[in-house]
Amino acid sequence: MTNNNLIFIAKLNDASEIMQFIDDEWKKGHIFATNKDFFLYEYQNKNNLNFVISKSKSNKINGILGFLKSSSEENSTVWTTMWKVSKSSGSPMLGVDMLNFLRTQGFKSVMSLGINEQTKDIYKYLHFHVGVMNHYFIPNLRVKEKKISIMPKDIGEYKHSYIKSQELSFKRVGLIDLEDNFDFNKCTFQLPFKDLNYFQRRYFQHPIYDYDLYGSYRNNKLEAVIVVRIFKYLDSTCMRIVDFYGQENFLEFITSNLIELMYEASHEYIDFYCEGLSKKMILKAGFLEVDFKNKELVIPNHFEPFVQKNIAISYFTDSQCIENLRIFKADGDQDRPSSPNKDVFSK
Repeated sequence: MTNNNLIFIAKLNDASEIMQFIDDEWKKGHIFATNKDFFLYEYQNKNNLNFVISKSKSNKINGILGFLKSSSEENSTVWTTMWKVSKSSGSPMLGVDMLNFLRTQGFKSVMSLGINEQTKDIYKYLHFHVGVMNHYFIPNLRVKEKKISIMPKDIGEYKHSYIKSQELSFKRVGLIDLEDNFDFNKCTFQLPFKDLNYFQRRYFQHPIYDYDLYGSYRNNKLEAVIVVRIFKYLDSTCMRIVDFYGQENFLEFITSNLIELMYEASHEYIDFYCEGLSKKMILKAGFLEVDFKNKELVIPNHFEPFVQKNIAISYFTDSQCIENLRIFKADGDQDRPSSPNKDVFSK
């Protein structure tokens, strides 16, 4: 209880009221305000909802803080998502109180992607680590007319090579492959740790988006997995790496094969938001770095609706193990639909 507001983990029967709060206070017509099936798919946890909510003395919701788990473990890492306090709450610190409540629930760490510039001082005051994800891309020089990106003429000087290996193979990855051939125990040091259940629900069972998983195999063992989603604007497409899991030294081999897929499908480029991977290794794999302030080179992030602009994605984490941090585009709620109109969804 804080300032007469009761803070607790939401129950399943709070779903309709939370959805109404999202519609009234977050964004009118948001998919989580209009599509209950998708709302429950994302947030239902048995008889609970993965939401911290605050209710006033009159038993009305006046604040919400959604969160998503990185694994099925009770003490998994969580990403915060929809975080909103009603102006009628009468408590300027209610949002922070809700965040602190979430941190008392036994999770390994709490983090968030896409944080607002105006709130960074709050996280620093709470002694959180705050940073900006790196953004990289690989251009397709065979596509002359760019409709999604903006690239300078001297980008034509860029060259990359295809890597061949006798001991490695590049294959599409299915759920059974992941279950039988990938050793998740090798990734327990990573923050966040993701398990098979996370990959199954996040990518293989997603009810709206289609994801493609590819991997590098050595002696029939899956050493690293990369997740991509194809984005479309007008009649042009791009390939976006939204997750990477496993041994980092296999990135170069996987990327060289993705480049071949990029050529075959005539995608404008491949791009990659990430944090925690070796920059030297990423550049060696053929990527170029995006300068967010350079208007002559634009690799967009927003497609719903489409905005031809470089976007920096900021994040926070309350963990002190920064050396183990591995963050990617699909973490948290950064690659999730917001509009109920499925026609805008890329497939």
